This record gives sequence, C-alpha cells and structure tokens, in this order.
Amino acid sequence: MRSVSIDGREIGIGAPTFIVAEGGINHQGDVEIALELIRAADEAGADGIKFQKRSLDRILTQSGLAMPYEHANSFGRTYGEHKAALELSEEDWLAMRDEAERRGLFFFGSVWDEESADFCERLGAPLFKIASADVTNLPLVLHVARKGRPVIVSTGMSDLEEVDNAVRVLRAAQAPHVILQCTSTYPTRDADVHLRAMELLRARYGCPVGYSGHEVGIEVSLAAAALGACVIERHLTLDKRMKGGDHAASLEPHELAALVRGVRRIEAALGHAEKACLPNERPVRRKLAKSLVTTVAITAGQRIEEWMLTTKGPGTGFSPDRLGEVLGRIAARGIPEDVVLTEDDLIPTLSDAYVTRVSGRRFVVGLN
Repeated sequence: MRSVSIDGREIGIGAPTFIVAEGGINHQGDVEIALELIRAADEAGADGIKFQKRSLDRILTQSGLAMPYEHANSFGRTYGEHKAALELSEEDWLAMRDEAERRGLFFFGSVWDEESADFCERLGAPLFKIASADVTNLPLVLHVARKGRPVIVSTGMSDLEEVDNAVRVLRAAQAPHVILQCTSTYPTRDADVHLRAMELLRARYGCPVGYSGHEVGIEVSLAAAALGACVIERHLTLDKRMKGGDHAASLEPHELAALVRGVRRIEAALGHAEKACLPNERPVRRKLAKSLVTTVAITAGQRIEEWMLTTKGPGTGFSPDRLGEVLGRIAARGIPEDVVLTEDDLIPTLSDAYVTRVSGRRFVVGLN
C-alpha cells in the first residue's frame, strides 16, 4: 500500500505532505477556542485539524476517575473532573465540523474508545486517528479498522512488536493506514525523537509513514519532511502560556504557518532523483564554465596538439572534458590566439558525419 486516499487526497511518497493541526484538548473545554483553533489552522495553511474524543466512563475505571489531580495544569480536583472539563458536547463537535468543512479542512478526531469512534463516524469524519496510548488496544483498532475509512496510527510508547500487531489488525480488516513515528513526552528532547525510525517503519510495513511531533519549535518537523514524512502532525495552541499540559509542546499559529511554508519549500526542493543541467542553468553555464581556448595562432590545415590549448571561460565552445575528441583534429581555418575553439574551427571527421558538397554548400547526409 504505497499511498492512501482520503476523499480524493493522496497521501504517500510523491504526494504533498499532509499537515495536521492537532487541536487536541487545547480548546480548554471551550468551543469558541476550538473554533478559533480551526480558523488558525486554516490561515496557517494546514490540510486538516483534529481534536480528541473520549467517553470518560469507557476509558477509565471509577478509581481512575476519582484519583486526586490537583496541580497547576488541572481543571478539576480529580482526574475525572479534569477530563470532564476538557470534553466538548456533540453539538460543539457539529459546530466545529461545519467550520472546518466551510474552510476546506479535513476534520477528524483521535478516538479513545468505540463509542467515540461511532460518534466520529456519524459526524462524517473522512478518517480516524488511533492515539499512541491505544496502539495495544487491539479491540479498538479493529473496531475502527472495520469502518472502512483510512486510519492514522501514532506509535509513541510502543515497541516494534506492538506496532506489528496493530498493523496486522489493520491489514486483516483491509483498512488503509498511515503509521507515524512518535515519542510521547511533552515536550520531547531532540535526542528522543529518532526520525530515522521512519525508514524502519516504511521498509517494514510498506505503507505511508509520517511523524507526530511534541518537540519545541519546527526544525525537527522540517527534517521529518525532508526525510519523506507523508504526514506531519503538530499540536496547535493559541498561546503556549495557557493552562494545560499540551501547550508547551504545541505550536502557536505563526509557528504552524512557518512550518507549512517550510514543508512546501522542502517538497519543491526535493525534486526528482535525476541529475542534468537544467534549462535555467544554461545561461549561467555559458558565462561561468570553461572552454578549450587557443594559446597560439593556428593555421588552416594544422593538426591540433595539446600544447596549443588551455582552458578559459566563457563556456561556449568545446568543454575541457572533450579534449580527447579535439586532439589530432585538423584546423578548417586560421584560428587566432586566445579564442574559444568551436566545432566550426575543425574539419569534420568520418565519425562526425559523411559530408558532400553541392553548389558550394555543405550538407550532412548521414551519421556514422
């Protein structure tokens, strides 16, 4: 599976990088902030935006919900209260979807449980995201895979064998999928990013591979694009100083815009795997490259020898790498000192062409 199609948008090698703004829970539980994040993602040039969807009683036990959770980034006295404060209503999600679609953004969610996946399906999400926390949650992976829509999977906190198992489930359900290299620390140290793991994932699974980043800044994500990431996902915040655990590892709108511009430049610069003098290089080559140039005046009929030549610009005559073709040739006319040697200065050889003269003019009638 070399590429994945999302509503006609191809994701894979050779296609433009699919850039996702991860709104996550950076909306602070406020739909107006979520809508502002959507607008910021669009203005920055992102392709899609996603948020996180959970059914709290499905992802945590009662004791997990009751766990004390009082610190600077907490939105409640317990972990359950904290998570509940960061959930948006189904009506909020409908408003967010409509705003994203109005702006031409792909809108979808990281689904943390089966009920949330069903909701996003009803919402019309064109794809699904499996968060790093659920790589080993194979029942959820299978539930999502059976919906027949593309699935993006982050692989933070996962061993290779665990990713193998998730991919096996996706393949068994014939779900198109993209695998993202990811490190689940916030923010991630550069030494913990391991972008080269994308090469391993690409070779191992033969599917589109990308990068989900939690580092500070955009440089690492730009490097991921240069290494062939088909998808780049970064958290988006309106202000890194906002309350919450994800903001420090997020990009502000101007940073996301810089990332998008940088990725598009990298895509253009990567070009193709060929090497040739480009048409727009030729004027520069004529000006700067070297030619074979006479060091003495040469008379008509004289044989060209190496001591008669040197190399100088401009590059409008015989290139110096053709010296072997020129030596031993016969001068067709007198050639002054310090001029660029050209084909017209030399008598053609049989290896060049068979020549005849008609009415005093020369015509090439056949090539050897």
